[in-house]
Amino acid sequence: MERIITIKPYPLNQFITLITTIMNKKNKFRTLLLGASAGILAVACTEKEETPGFAQSEISILATIDTGDENAGARTNNLIYGNFEISDIKVSIDNVKLILRGTNENSNKPSIVQIRENSPKVLTLIEDGVIYEPIIATAMAYDGVYGKLDFDLVQAENVPEDDDIYGLSVFVKASWLGIPAQVYIDLEDQVNIQFNQGIEVAGAQDLYLTLYLDTLLEGVDPSLVSDGNGDGLVEVGPNDEDGNGEAYDAIIANLENSLNLKNGEFKEDKSKK
Repeated sequence: MERIITIKPYPLNQFITLITTIMNKKNKFRTLLLGASAGILAVACTEKEETPGFAQSEISILATIDTGDENAGARTNNLIYGNFEISDIKVSIDNVKLILRGTNENSNKPSIVQIRENSPKVLTLIEDGVIYEPIIATAMAYDGVYGKLDFDLVQAENVPEDDDIYGLSVFVKASWLGIPAQVYIDLEDQVNIQFNQGIEVAGAQDLYLTLYLDTLLEGVDPSLVSDGNGDGLVEVGPNDEDGNGEAYDAIIANLENSLNLKNGEFKEDKSKK
């Protein structure tokens, strides 16, 4: 049986009213949208106008070693401290940041400059008796006076397993009264370095994270170090190897004070004259 569908005509006046209502609502929505867009643009422009621009300079932070004698600041080839003759030093660090001194609380100027973050790096300071100045990172820093540097000592895991520093944060190779010696640290901790005079950044420059070896080994009495197990290797580490636990504790106590940040190039090596 064939099905017949009857379409009832829609009154013309009602149809016109419906179309008019739809168009009015569309125009109101468009007006509302344009108004909101203008408001957002105005806020964005206002924020941009209210945020002051701060001068920045490119800085490079390098690492090196130095001594604290009367020629401090001069490069030296003398790597003998007490009974230690040092030939190699490696340090593993991460999360390096500079902190501005005395920023105005009412200022929008950031007080922390992140130099290196979540990117561990092994710094070779001395290798086979040769002193190096490895770069830690280069970054843009806000001009001003900086009074603090923070970084993390981390166990090195981004090196081959047969590398001396693998699983350690500091490794030192030396000889002790002619006997091969190793000092190794597995400490993971934040190091905070304060500099009383402050370091002013007002233009591109190099800054040196400097390890003072005489301070690091200060108080390590010769009588505290020996080849306790007689295997031909003097070991100073966290597990009281060779019975050198007191020497290890002294080095750990000196570690933070043996580090400093300085600017400017090193003076001529006076030991070569």
